Amino acid sequence: MASSLIRGKYLICKVTGPDAAEILTDAAIYQENGKIIEVGDYADLRSKHPSVETVGTPNHVVIPGLVNDHDHVGFSSIQLGVPHAPLELSGLGRIGARRLDPYLEHLHGAIQMLETGTTAVQIMYTPGRGVAPMDPDSTHKVISAYQDAGLRLAYAPNLQDQNSMVAGPRGGEEEFAASLPPNLGRRFAAFMKGSYVPLDETLAQSEDLFKNYHGGAEGRTIVNTAPTNVQRCSDGMLMGLKGLSQKYNATTHIHLLETVYQKLFGLKLYGVSALRHLQDIGFLGPDVVCGHSVWVTDEDIDLLKAAGASVCHNASSNFRLLSGIAPVSRFVEENVKVALGTDDMGMNDDKDMLQEMRLVLKIHRLPTVEFNPLTPAQVFEMATVNGARAAGFGDSTGALEPGRRADAALIKLERLDQPYLNPNTSILDALVHRARGVDVDVTIVDGEVLMQDGRVTRVDKQALFKDIRRALDRPLTPDEQEREELAGLIRPHLTGYYAGTTGPMPPHSVYNARS
Repeated sequence: MASSLIRGKYLICKVTGPDAAEILTDAAIYQENGKIIEVGDYADLRSKHPSVETVGTPNHVVIPGLVNDHDHVGFSSIQLGVPHAPLELSGLGRIGARRLDPYLEHLHGAIQMLETGTTAVQIMYTPGRGVAPMDPDSTHKVISAYQDAGLRLAYAPNLQDQNSMVAGPRGGEEEFAASLPPNLGRRFAAFMKGSYVPLDETLAQSEDLFKNYHGGAEGRTIVNTAPTNVQRCSDGMLMGLKGLSQKYNATTHIHLLETVYQKLFGLKLYGVSALRHLQDIGFLGPDVVCGHSVWVTDEDIDLLKAAGASVCHNASSNFRLLSGIAPVSRFVEENVKVALGTDDMGMNDDKDMLQEMRLVLKIHRLPTVEFNPLTPAQVFEMATVNGARAAGFGDSTGALEPGRRADAALIKLERLDQPYLNPNTSILDALVHRARGVDVDVTIVDGEVLMQDGRVTRVDKQALFKDIRRALDRPLTPDEQEREELAGLIRPHLTGYYAGTTGPMPPHSVYNARS
């Protein structure tokens, strides 16, 4: 791998405090074989290394590559013709959607991330309800898609052995199936059975993943575990998967308290909060990342802090799925580390982490002068170094400093500082407030340019899009028609199963008043 200089008018190297960052002017990175060797003045580095290629100009701001710590699929529901609904109903829509080859699907997702400055992603692969969560063919296809595109990948298939479709205050899947008309209940139960594999097989397959892929693609690919959610996993699965992560020095990412119904189901099943249950069985720890964490209590936040666990915030997904707003300001106050993810439900279906940062910056603001909102530096840290650690990459990426991997995005300055930007305004503030994915000009992983001038370098995007359209622009197969019919029959019963089961609960955030 060649050496190069990566230069810009500004280098945002790393966040150093709640409202501070190390920012260099007219500076560059010198990298060799994908490793950052030196960071400093561009003219000095140019004189030291006169013959190496230079990537970037004085019209760029160079930032650490963004880390998307929580994603699942390459296409959003709306792209597949599935209207957005609350999370508890959204899984139904995808049951009958057209199936796409996982390689094509995830190569599409990889391109979207490269085009918007993301260099590392954690994919919790979700093949869909009624389908076994792991098989060698689909696993290889998903991982290969990101490897072929060049992204840094943490692969952690979503795994569950119960209640993957239904969990609320009236019970889980068995109780829901029993509430259905008998023929429909049997049909639903038989369909859901395809989602589950015996625990010993799941753990064996998961260990095979580590053996076959962990540390692959010259270190760009790692493996983690992702027990889908507390209510979707038996205690044996939770602890078995966590044990594997500990064995291979990886992380465990779990969806947690994403919706109010999950909160109420946990209380019904365990008699305590779902997070308290995780603590009671010895699951929580510094290697655990709790995705969403929207419906946590004050006591839950104390448990997260005491365990050293972190949170992955998926703001736009929580909005689109009507799940609520996570108490991120409280997490930050209590020194609970927060990472960010798009959860395949980004605001514009483009996996744009720059826009995700801006949404996070803006929604956690309460209407009083006494309230201290999140700062651009704090949000930027969530999308870089915090995300890298949460995804299991440790200190290898997430900042621009010697010893780390040369993962970077070059942002065009023209929309940030034209026609005027006050010299007292931090370029980091301007970036978080103003930059969008379309402003990304170059994306680099391990010193390799993977996207430049809007064009990905390893993939023929137009040929891929033709393949995707050809694969999806067709009538539903008989199996897809049967699934779509089942979803339509189940929907009114599932809606009624959840309706009327929530009561008033004091929120963490109050934005206005009715009286």
